Amino acid sequence: MLIDLMRAVPVALLVGLVPGYFWVRCLAATEDLAERLAYAIALSVTLVPATALIFASLFGTGVTTTVSVLSVVLVFSAGLAARLLFGPAKEPAGPLAPLPPPPDVATLVPLCLALLLALGTFFGFPGEWAMIPAAALVVLAGVLYWLSLRRRGRADAEPGEEASPAVVYGLLCVALLLALARGYLGPLLNGWPFPRGVDRYEHAIMTSMMAEGGSTESFMLYPPGFHALSAMISNLSGLEPMALFPALAPALLALTSLSSYALAARLWGRPAGVAAAFLSGPVLGGAYLHFAEARYPNFVGEQVIIILAVAALIGTYANPTVRAGLLLALLGSSAVFYHQIAGYVMAVLLAVVTLAFLPYLLLRHRRTGLALLASLALLFVLAAAFAWDTYDLPDLVAGLFGDSETGRGGEAVEMAIGTKPANHPTYLLVTITAPVLWLGLFGALMLLPNRTNGSMPARLAHLTLLVWAALLFVGSQTSYSGFPDRFDRDLGAPLALLAAPALVLLLRATPRLAPSRAALAATLLAALLSAGLLVVQTTRNLEEAAGPSERPRDRPATPEVAAAGSWLGENNEGGSIVATPYLDYVPSRGMLAMGGYTEMQSYDYARILRARDLPPFGKGPLLDALWVLKHPTGEKTQRIMQENDVRYVIFHKRYPGISWLPYAQNRDLYRIAYQNPGVVIFEPRDP
Repeated sequence: MLIDLMRAVPVALLVGLVPGYFWVRCLAATEDLAERLAYAIALSVTLVPATALIFASLFGTGVTTTVSVLSVVLVFSAGLAARLLFGPAKEPAGPLAPLPPPPDVATLVPLCLALLLALGTFFGFPGEWAMIPAAALVVLAGVLYWLSLRRRGRADAEPGEEASPAVVYGLLCVALLLALARGYLGPLLNGWPFPRGVDRYEHAIMTSMMAEGGSTESFMLYPPGFHALSAMISNLSGLEPMALFPALAPALLALTSLSSYALAARLWGRPAGVAAAFLSGPVLGGAYLHFAEARYPNFVGEQVIIILAVAALIGTYANPTVRAGLLLALLGSSAVFYHQIAGYVMAVLLAVVTLAFLPYLLLRHRRTGLALLASLALLFVLAAAFAWDTYDLPDLVAGLFGDSETGRGGEAVEMAIGTKPANHPTYLLVTITAPVLWLGLFGALMLLPNRTNGSMPARLAHLTLLVWAALLFVGSQTSYSGFPDRFDRDLGAPLALLAAPALVLLLRATPRLAPSRAALAATLLAALLSAGLLVVQTTRNLEEAAGPSERPRDRPATPEVAAAGSWLGENNEGGSIVATPYLDYVPSRGMLAMGGYTEMQSYDYARILRARDLPPFGKGPLLDALWVLKHPTGEKTQRIMQENDVRYVIFHKRYPGISWLPYAQNRDLYRIAYQNPGVVIFEPRDP
């Protein structure tokens, strides 16, 4: 374990942090070290893999070691030159907005009851039964808060207090350590490596394809950003992708805490940033599910890049400069570079900003409006460049406005829309967790009517967070979003940010805010319940992270399957393989990844008929693979095996509906190259 970490972590920092540092000093107006680190990571994972892909295209190679080194050096050198030539960006004075006014005792009573119900779910009270009354109580607390604002006016606005940097960074380090513990406890306690998530196999295959050929187009419709980045780290560290992901993936949870800190600290001050860091990585459910299911590009795109892109958007409202606009364009377009859903969410959010906010800014705040317009125009150009090849953008546009085919991009949209049902709303308690859900909802209600701060940037910033959360919630509740399960997981990101100021106000309750004994009791109870809910949820999360996944398919391969995969890797002399769609709970892609192959993929027949998330080549090769598995003899079988250069046929001995015995009976055509109690591998004999 330590050897893998010692090889992977320094290289990850070299590729994913160092190249963007001087770019941050030039583009991001902040002196907060944690903010700078967050932006440096986001800019590095945007610029470095994009540069590597350009070099790979020019050289006609994959993302090789040479390409990796050149890309890191070029991005770092260009950032250093820009910093020396243009100097540092000027930092705005203080946080963008004050904290909302603190809630009064009438508001705290229903809120405390809601928090008490949420806490009761950890001790046996059914969560689905508690959800409706808890939601009603939080909404009631919000209504009472609105009424109290009308009575109190502007006088009670809370300034964004600056805490001691030592205290802030100390608490932030605790939040980051808890996030890292949540990621690494599984490997530490269950034996190293302990990679979680079935999707790790496909990402390992595409990382290898990116390193060897510079493209994953033939395997799956996926943006190239993550696999180019992981190919670079794999090259420079010497770790194969299947060993690289267990070493680095658990650290992703700390990145979402750091990103959330950067946005909340810029908006409401450092205490709110620390609160957001605690609520995201250690507490949030959706971010952990992305990690546990090995959806790494989703995580980077939606739990890191989009958060910092929204932070850059908010920064542009307050500081409409060329540098702020360039930062927004780079980070906003990078969402398209990493994942389809990230690009989808970013596009819809920016469409709302363009239609609803931009006309107002152009009329009332011309300088800000023009800066935002220019930034969004550049963002669109960069996003189109990132999406050009991945989504076959020319054919997609031509198909939308004409009678021609829409190409790969249009086919992917068609097979996704309306084909996956939305989860029940109670599932939000799993994907978001009770502390983030209820405090986030209350925080949204606090900000919605808040006019205690008359500044335009603060109002637009609050509206942007609310629109972001609303869009994700709507997407999570309808199959017509295409990916409702992804939207309900990603909803936690804006809710954790909206919960941060509410949590700070509840935990910072003091006697001066409580003029009577009843008010004092209410403020202290709210603080205790908030803190208790966070502690209990974090403890529960760490306990679950320390054990095996509840879903077998998200666990490591069984020893029998892993041994067969290891044999395939040792005996890989090219060509392709065919495996049963699953081997226990490991998909055929697991055999491809462990053996070092990229073809042939095999799906079960029901999944092929469902026609969702099919590879770019469509149903044909998938049906061919099933044919070979079921028919060891015949002209069609021989033709398929010759056309695809099939070297091995792999069976899980207990796979339902496909038997390995017909292959064993044709000894003149196949020999058993390897077998164990669970898996048998046949090799075609030379004709």
